[in-house]
Amino acid sequence: MNRITKLTMVSGILVGILGTGAAMAATALPPLPKMAQSSYWKDIGQRLTYIQEGHKGPIIYDFFDPNCPYCHGMYDEEQPLIQTGKLTVRYVPVAYLMPSSTPEAAALLQAPHRVFALQHFEVLAAKSFAAPMGTHGPAGLPQAKALPQTTHALKVNMAVLQSAHSMGVPAILYEHKNGSTGLIPGMVSHGELLTMLPNLK
Repeated sequence: MNRITKLTMVSGILVGILGTGAAMAATALPPLPKMAQSSYWKDIGQRLTYIQEGHKGPIIYDFFDPNCPYCHGMYDEEQPLIQTGKLTVRYVPVAYLMPSSTPEAAALLQAPHRVFALQHFEVLAAKSFAAPMGTHGPAGLPQAKALPQTTHALKVNMAVLQSAHSMGVPAILYEHKNGSTGLIPGMVSHGELLTMLPNLK
């Protein structure tokens, strides 16, 4: 049975009801101070620092830590929809899982071509996560010394994730066609994303 079984409205906020015991329900985002819910999506888009893949279809924000194996799995699940023009994903790096998370995220955000850097990173990550992981994360992933603006950007990304009351990564932030905003914590499959698409703005 598909994990996303229905969409329902609660107090004007979209909440995804997920099946199976392992899945977690989507959580509604709290409104920002003195800001209408309709302005929330625009505001977070201006605050977040991300790497965008795709230019067609609904936009979602995918929060990830470079040392999260489930985040790399999520990347693979999203790629077919991006490549067929059905989805645009804005990958939002955060850095908290391991000491190497910050320099790895910095290598992505400070690269001359962020999209190419992310794609190369994912190829290396697939190999790295196939091997035993050390205490400092998977070996062989690109790293860079984080510039002050990069450190600030990662902190803002993390603050937005925490404002959504997410328990970790991956986490998907989305906007419903009616303008409400919601979050799905945990990994979502290609099939589940496909089920969501008609309801996304």
